[in-house]
Amino acid sequence: MDIDEQAVRAGRDNAAQNNVDAQFYLPEQLPSGQFDVVVANILANPLRMLGEMLAARTKQGGRIVLSGLLDEQAEELGGIYSQWFDLDPAETEEGWARLSGVKR
Repeated sequence: MDIDEQAVRAGRDNAAQNNVDAQFYLPEQLPSGQFDVVVANILANPLRMLGEMLAARTKQGGRIVLSGLLDEQAEELGGIYSQWFDLDPAETEEGWARLSGVKR
């Protein structure tokens, strides 16, 4: 899921070029139901606002991956998402962070 239509199109194109079976959506296009894996590559503010919805869309035992946040935002967002997920330590590179974890 991404909030940018161009990013969704680029994800679909990249998946097709690499023979990867993946689905990409804008938030309002997300089909009903829950998913084994939810990936959100968006900035911290949308991640704050979408936390409850992303958690609701992740199956129990499913994984979430959050990227697009700055290293200094990882602790705050980890605190938010730890309501629903057992999170791995944040991975950081060149000032950016990625959070991932399993839904309880």
